[in-house]
Amino acid sequence: MKNLFKKFHSLLLTAAILLTSILFFPPAGTVAEAAGNYYIPKAYRNMTFYAAPDDLPATYATLAVYHKKTQQKPKVSAIKSLKSSDASVARPYIDKTGKIRVYFFKKPGKAVISFKVDNQTLKSTVTVKPYSNPLKTFKVGKKNFVSKFNTTTEYNYFHTSDLKNQKVSIQTSKNWKISSIEMKYGSGSYKISSRKTKTNFSKKVTFDGDADYIIITLYHTKTKAYVTLEWNCTKD
Repeated sequence: MKNLFKKFHSLLLTAAILLTSILFFPPAGTVAEAAGNYYIPKAYRNMTFYAAPDDLPATYATLAVYHKKTQQKPKVSAIKSLKSSDASVARPYIDKTGKIRVYFFKKPGKAVISFKVDNQTLKSTVTVKPYSNPLKTFKVGKKNFVSKFNTTTEYNYFHTSDLKNQKVSIQTSKNWKISSIEMKYGSGSYKISSRKTKTNFSKKVTFDGDADYIIITLYHTKTKAYVTLEWNCTKD
């Protein structure tokens, strides 16, 4: 009778241990997250850009990495094995401050940027789309400069006399929204930001300085990508 009780008690204890293991054993995803101290924010895990047009050999974006608790960037010495699955599409580089720059070129495609922080492996997928003009209209006065941005993101306009009371008119192409606009005209300046719902802009200004400009950043609603265009107005 005692032996039977001991066997029954042992079976109950074994069952209790197994049940405890099932109830409190964390799922695989939780274990994987807990194993690493660093993370890439969601917005940087899948990034989409447009290929650098003819006037630019390359451009870059910064890949953000933070410590889960302190929100600090990892030290330069802690980042190892930084590479790209396709260096012809996107190529990573660490600058002196510890920021990871991802350069993307003229070739459309996808590249996975991977690296290690201590023993933790982190990855980000970069998609590069073919460049296309994000503007439908870019007028200063009666002159439309929109075609100047068909193959370039920067155009230099030289003039000999003041451009007085010129209406700047900007209209985006399909699926593009205005994210920000910055202008300098003589001693004046103008700046707006976070306007992803706008598809057009207009304002009257006078360009009479030696280095006036209009810088507009646009946001694509489907690819979530950004393109920045610069119109430089120089008085000879």
